[in-house]
Amino acid sequence: MTPLRAGVIGVGMIGSLHARVYADHPSTDLVGVVDADLARAENVASDLGTRAYRDLDGLLEKANLDILSVAVPEQHRTYPAVAAAAQGVHLLLEKPLAPTLEEVDELLDALEPAGVTTMVNFILRSDPRYLQVREAAQAGAFGELRTLTARRTGTAAGAEVYGPWTDLLISTAIHDLDIMTWVAGAPVSRVYAEAVAGRCAEWGHEDAVLATLRFANGVIGAVETSWVLPTSPAPLSSGLRVVGTAGGATIEGNDHGLALLDGDGLHLPDLANWPMGRSGVEGSLRASIDHFIACVRTGADPVMDLQGARAAQVVVAAIKESINAGTPVTIDTSRTGSQIP
Repeated sequence: MTPLRAGVIGVGMIGSLHARVYADHPSTDLVGVVDADLARAENVASDLGTRAYRDLDGLLEKANLDILSVAVPEQHRTYPAVAAAAQGVHLLLEKPLAPTLEEVDELLDALEPAGVTTMVNFILRSDPRYLQVREAAQAGAFGELRTLTARRTGTAAGAEVYGPWTDLLISTAIHDLDIMTWVAGAPVSRVYAEAVAGRCAEWGHEDAVLATLRFANGVIGAVETSWVLPTSPAPLSSGLRVVGTAGGATIEGNDHGLALLDGDGLHLPDLANWPMGRSGVEGSLRASIDHFIACVRTGADPVMDLQGARAAQVVVAAIKESINAGTPVTIDTSRTGSQIP
């Protein structure tokens, strides 16, 4: 089949990985990249053998796109998504969709009538470990689920890099909130959360959050997230524990058992999300982009659509409300639009 003509807007760390996947993928041609920092776009384009554009309008006008990854910060995501969809370009949007639910709803109102395939990049849904746990839970292998516990704790570098323009819950914990909903097979109906503000207080954000969740089917859960750990030995500490009446499951870490020791100390590299391998970028990011490409080709529904992404942001908003109010917050699950395929 003719390769899909792919572009990327926003080639920071994540967007440049999207671009590399498209450049290496047998089903796509990377035909252009855009970034507010033109020098950065030119560096990525030179490295990957494609063209850098000063703005999205130039890319849309000259590159004849089939698909576009939108990896700019969430406060700048609406314009490129809507402009590309208006030209029939299929979209892979990084999460979250927008800073607030009001802005999310504005984006959905603009995109849903466009009729293009739109997937939101929640990569844990493409991690084979989480897929196996989800499938086992839905098959009843664990009996009746009782508790879900998730952890995603990053380093203090997260506060320095991301704190000025986003926050811990909407950028990081949202992955686990979504995957817990996916495994539980029911939307979150109530949350209660406590937070500690330290370094991120400068930007009005939290350094660490603990939240308890009740799902609409009676399962209860807890999520722990922070940007406080030292940079070594691991860039991220994450995990999931599932307990049911007939069994359960545990996912621990991203290093797949690899530990490296050198003159700089002990390192536990991330081999789950976007490690480099013989095919270029691999891991759950590559699997997620593979899935998006397949959905565009076949017309199949993506594993995470706009309504599913909105549902995750509803939970984030409820946790923030609980932190501010100091009380539990009930979520109207009839209005969350939760997607649990």
